[in-house]
Amino acid sequence: MADNETPLAKVLEALRHELAQAWKDSQGQQIRFRASEVTLTVETVLKSDQEFSGGVRWYVLHAGGGASSGRESTQTIVLTLTPGLYDEHGHASPLDVTAQQREPGQ
Repeated sequence: MADNETPLAKVLEALRHELAQAWKDSQGQQIRFRASEVTLTVETVLKSDQEFSGGVRWYVLHAGGGASSGRESTQTIVLTLTPGLYDEHGHASPLDVTAQQREPGQ
């Protein structure tokens, strides 16, 4: 992994963290938002992973990053995500970025 790349899973984890922080920041605010869809457009590089599993891995390129070689290809991907709150049984409810819930999902 180059310095200008971040694993896609880390990017999605950062997005989860930002949504949780937005919920916390809404405490005491009159204007709140419901997150119905999040659209994330990223420049990615698909790399062969010969050293570990022999599979492929997606990395998000930082601004100005670009890569292309025999085992890598740069692509733009658009992810449309619908955030939800899941209970211990896997049942989903909408994510309200609002102070009416004690914690997200409650």
